[in-house]
This record gives sequence, C-alpha cells and structure tokens, in this order.
Amino acid sequence: MNSELFSPDSPELISAFPFITIKNKLGEGGQKYVYKAYTEKEGMVALKVIKVEQQYERTMREIDAASKFSPPRFPKIHSYGRSKVANEDVVYIIEEFIEGVSLRERLRLGAMQESEAVKIGYELLNALCEVAEQHLVHRDIKPENIMLGENGRVVLLDFGIARHLNLTSLTQDVAMFGPLTPGYAAPEQIRNEKRSISPRTDLFAWGIVMYEMLSGENPFTKDCSSPGEALMRTLQFDVPKLSNCSSNLSEIIDWCMKKPAHRRPANPIIALNALKEVIS
Repeated sequence: MNSELFSPDSPELISAFPFITIKNKLGEGGQKYVYKAYTEKEGMVALKVIKVEQQYERTMREIDAASKFSPPRFPKIHSYGRSKVANEDVVYIIEEFIEGVSLRERLRLGAMQESEAVKIGYELLNALCEVAEQHLVHRDIKPENIMLGENGRVVLLDFGIARHLNLTSLTQDVAMFGPLTPGYAAPEQIRNEKRSISPRTDLFAWGIVMYEMLSGENPFTKDCSSPGEALMRTLQFDVPKLSNCSSNLSEIIDWCMKKPAHRRPANPIIALNALKEVIS
C-alpha cells in the first residue's frame, strides 16, 4: 500500500504537493522517497518526502544540518515543511536537482585513474572540512551520496544520519549499532561508541571511498554474503595498502582507514593538506 501511496502518479501524493509537478521517483530507502520534480519558481528540483512516524526530531535535525551548507559542494535547499499524504504525516524538502551521475554509477564502469580519483577525493575532503566546521559528522559517506555534476562539480548529499556533536544523541545507548552503512562505517560507528564519533569517523569512510575508486572494489563488502559479514570484516580485517597508485596517496588512504580512531588524521584539514602535497 505504501509503495502505491508514494508512487509518482499517486493522487494522494500529487494532492499533497499542488505547487509542484512530480516527474519520476529517483530513489527510496527507509522512510524517505526522493523525486525529480518541477516548480515554476526554481525549475527542476529534487523533492524529498520523509515519513515522520516517530522520527520527527531526527528528520528536523537532517534539515537543520543540510541547511547549514550551500553550493557548490552541497545542494541548495529551496524550502521545506510538513504535509500529509493520505493519513501519513510527512516532512518534505525541496532542494537543487543535481545534473549528473552518482559516484556509484560511475564506479559501475570500473576503477578510476589516480588523477580522476584524486580530484573527487580533494573536493570531498573540502566538503568534509565544511561539515566539521559546523560540529557535524555526516556518518554516511558512500558513493551513493556523492554526485558528480557538470564541470567537475562534486556534491555531498543526504544528512539523514548526521550526528550533531553539540546535541544529545538520538540513538539509544543500548543499541547494538549506531546508524550506518556496512562497508563504509567506521569501527566506532559499528560499536555505537558515541563518544568516539568525530570528524575522524567521516575520514574513515573517505578512505574507503578512495580505495574503492582506485581499486574498483570495496575491501569490506567484496564477496560478502551478508551486511553482518561486512561489519565483522571492518572490525577484524586489515586492508592491504594500495599498490596501483602513488605511495604517498596510498599512505594517506591507509592513514584514514586506521581502525583506532585516534590513529587517523585529527580532522579533514590535516588530510586535505596531506592530499595537497600529493597533488603538487
């Protein structure tokens, strides 16, 4: 029933947003649906519709986090609000539609040359510097949340599980795991060690993304039979250093992927400066 309710041609969905023309669904996951849409004021946009249920505070934190940032490394937030789709309470976000492909789509073509991967990694580290400046941890850095736009633009999406370091955590202390994506989550995320969540957590995921761009494979999800196996690999498996790129770049990636958080760069600026040395 819910899938029909949130399909792009659903009368209930259309009537909930009379000011916007919904074109097609771009994706869905959990309680969130994302559509390509059109408004007379902004033109083509991305419409996010999030079922509130018991997650209203987390949803509003996502909006608060996303609204702190602006282009070019983040999508522009046009507006947001509350609505109802049939009897479902929802929060919606209207944001800039990014023309391009996700990094996940690009990786389906295979591994990248070092120069291409470094350009993307450089822009992503700059985005993480902005995130850290706002006392936030994104916690979901992965190819699906990285858009490759026009003219080399790299855009970081989706603050749905971002952690506000200055606010009380919404995840129960007794929860086995914190919010995460297997294969990209740092060990401290997997163990739900809240006090250890920091910008270093995002740097771990950055290292995984870089590794995947250069090798064509995620070292923790490759040949995995289940998400749980990927989590155990993250905790136990030591990833071999990359040998198909410059040694300096391989060292930076390995540094960011250290399992103990305190052994990684303290913040994205340090990692960025190290990457600049590789570029120069």
